[in-house]
Amino acid sequence: MERKKASWEESIERYKKLLEEVKDLIHHNTLLAEYYQITNKEFAYLIYEHNLYEIMAEANKLKDYDRNFQFMYFSLKGQVEQLNHLQQELTDLLIKDPSNCPDN
Repeated sequence: MERKKASWEESIERYKKLLEEVKDLIHHNTLLAEYYQITNKEFAYLIYEHNLYEIMAEANKLKDYDRNFQFMYFSLKGQVEQLNHLQQELTDLLIKDPSNCPDN
């Protein structure tokens, strides 16, 4: 089935919808990274406040926990950066797409 060329209004609406969804995804991933960081800071505070870090250190898990936290946190932050880059590329594409130029 051949797809007809989208009108200017339809094309703009499609880009607008996509950019809104990417913006929403960026927002939620940003919140996820922030919540992940806050939750882990609270955990770290509690294990140090109650001297539980000694148990984790004795089990050789303190460094593993720290390394895994950093990996996940920076992965989430990297995802947000990639989504910001995608958003910019889509905005550029919106501007460059010839179907988004009005007929007049």
